[in-house]
Amino acid sequence: MKKKIVIALVTIILLILASNIVIHTHLNKSLFQFFFSNNANQESIVKKILTQGNQKIEIDNYIISLEESLCEKNTQLGYLVFSICDKNGNKVESNINDYNKTIKSFGKDGRFIFEYEASGTFNKYAEYANNKLFVYASFDISTNDLENIDLNNCIKIIDTKEKVNNEYRQYTFDLKFSDNCRKYKYNDNILYVSPLGLRLLTNNEMTDLNVVIKGENDNIIKSLSNNDNMFSKSGCKFNGTTKVQYTNQFDDLIDLGMIRNVYINEEELVEIK
Repeated sequence: MKKKIVIALVTIILLILASNIVIHTHLNKSLFQFFFSNNANQESIVKKILTQGNQKIEIDNYIISLEESLCEKNTQLGYLVFSICDKNGNKVESNINDYNKTIKSFGKDGRFIFEYEASGTFNKYAEYANNKLFVYASFDISTNDLENIDLNNCIKIIDTKEKVNNEYRQYTFDLKFSDNCRKYKYNDNILYVSPLGLRLLTNNEMTDLNVVIKGENDNIIKSLSNNDNMFSKSGCKFNGTTKVQYTNQFDDLIDLGMIRNVYINEEELVEIK
C-alpha cells in the first residue's frame, strides 16, 4: 500500500514538473507566433533569411539580447525580437501600456529606451516570460539613399544613466538585412516586392493606387488599394528630384516563387532581372 502511495506521489510530482517546463517554454512567443500567428506556414517562407541572434549587450546587471531578426533592405521592412533579463534573476522593470502593450522604457527608473532615428514607423510591444522581458518590434524605414545610410544606426538603445561627450550612451545591434525581393518597372518608377511587403518609388503622388499580385491561374495573392488606406506614404527631395514612396507591410508573408504577374492600376509590370 505504501509503495503504491509513493509511486502515485512521484508520478504527480513528475507531471507537475513536466507541466511547468511546458509552461515556461511557451511563455515567450517567437517572431512568427507574435506577428504571424494566424498562418503556420509563415516561417518556412523566409527560413533562409531569418536570423537567430546571439548578439548580447551587458550593462551592469542587465543582459539585452537580440533573439531573432527578419529584415529586407529593398522594401526596408523588418521584425525584431529582443529579450532583457537581470543577471541576478530579478524581474526587469518596465513601462508598458496596459491597453496596447506598447513599451516606453525598461530598467530601474525607466533607464533604457528604444530610439528610432529614421523616417518611417517603429512599433514595439512587450510582455513577460517569468522575470524576463521580451520586446517585439516592427519597422518601416523610408529612405531613397540606401547606399549612404547605416541601417544599423536607425534602431538604438539609449542608456539615460550614462553620458559620453554630453550625450546619452547609445547601443546598436548588427542587423542582417537580406536582399530578398523582386523588382518591377512601372513607367519610370520601381516597385520592390519582398516576402515582408512592397515599396513603390515614384516621382509623382498617386491619387489612385491599386496593386494586384497574382499567382498561378490568375489566383490573387495580394490586392491593395490606397482607397482603403493600405499604403503608408512618405516623400522627400533626393538629388533635386521629389521622390514619393508607397509602402505596405503585409499581414501575411508571401512566397516570392509563387508570383506570376504584378499589376498597378491594371497595367501589367515588367520584372527587372
